[in-house]
Amino acid sequence: MAAKTSVKPLLAGVLTFLILEAVALMLMANDSIVQKIRIEGAVAYLGEKLYNFRSGITYYFSLREINDQLSKENTRLLNQLSYYRTLTENRDSAFVHRDDSSGRAEKGENSDFYYIPAKIVGMSTNRLHNYLIINKGSKDGIKEDMGVISSEGVAGVIRSVSDNYAYVISLLNVSQAVSAKIVSSGAYGPLTWDGRSAQTAILSEIPQHIPVMTGDTVATSGLSTIFPPDIPLGRIRKSKIVMGSHHQIEVRLFQDFRTLHFVNVVVNRNKEELDKLTQEYEK
Repeated sequence: MAAKTSVKPLLAGVLTFLILEAVALMLMANDSIVQKIRIEGAVAYLGEKLYNFRSGITYYFSLREINDQLSKENTRLLNQLSYYRTLTENRDSAFVHRDDSSGRAEKGENSDFYYIPAKIVGMSTNRLHNYLIINKGSKDGIKEDMGVISSEGVAGVIRSVSDNYAYVISLLNVSQAVSAKIVSSGAYGPLTWDGRSAQTAILSEIPQHIPVMTGDTVATSGLSTIFPPDIPLGRIRKSKIVMGSHHQIEVRLFQDFRTLHFVNVVVNRNKEELDKLTQEYEK
């Protein structure tokens, strides 16, 4: 009780001091033009700082909404790209002449691939077997073995799904491999992470006679049912010949996983049919 009682006089003293200080400033301002100008300048300066601080706080709390909007816009553009790529591949068919007034392009309709936006709600980057958790699950049409991409490349492959979430094996996982190609030559092989730097991966099984140049772009090959072709992955940093016959190529990844927040799940409309056909011939 004594502690609570002693606080009241202290607050009263501080309030009295502030009131007297304000009165003194007003008297000084009225007494001298120079002092008035100085005080008004100080008040304006403090007002500007307060406004900037408030604007910064408002912008910070609006970033979530801004990022969500950008993610949705990115997904819309990906679906449009997939739609028009299919149009180009089928340009000699009647499909080209269909009306697009219903917005099929934005939904990726009639294309092999379309995309579902998702947000990362959990992840790791400092292990040998890293993972992502996204906020989309079976209720959103997500299934196992679907690819996950970002605006800068491949993020991983879905391993398991619940109603509202999905567990993704990250590209930064020593057990994960992506079929990739050198864009300039079309030569392809598996891209894997060696467990070292989060910024590099290794492209292997490229025959020795294939020219490899530093700075060449590496992208998805499209030779799997998980990822479409030509998703940029990174650039070649260096290479060496292993076992006297193949290149082992170090690739600098475009995606920095430490800044990854939003992704898109890749849906291949033909995946089940293609997988079934492959499994039949592998028996």
